[in-house]
Amino acid sequence: MINKPNAIRWLENETGQTIHYPTDQTPGQDRHLSVRLPAALAASLDSLAAERNLKLSQLVRELLTDATTQHQTIAALDSHALADRLAADVAEVRRRLAG
Repeated sequence: MINKPNAIRWLENETGQTIHYPTDQTPGQDRHLSVRLPAALAASLDSLAAERNLKLSQLVRELLTDATTQHQTIAALDSHALADRLAADVAEVRRRLAG
């Protein structure tokens, strides 16, 4: 359950009225996130978005979707599949180091 923002609670205290604020999200409803980034990271994201001809918010959604999908895929691997993935990663590092 999401609590009312401090500003709404303050206004309720000041006016003595109850202000309706939806505290539960319905399935499928988008959620807004706000994130503070170092200037260099923000600039890098701006450049990457421009290269892909995307708005910054579209790029960030794609990056977060890719990261969470990859995490879920790896988390679902059994120990043998995870060992195979690690072996493939080690082989790739060796290939790159060999030039």
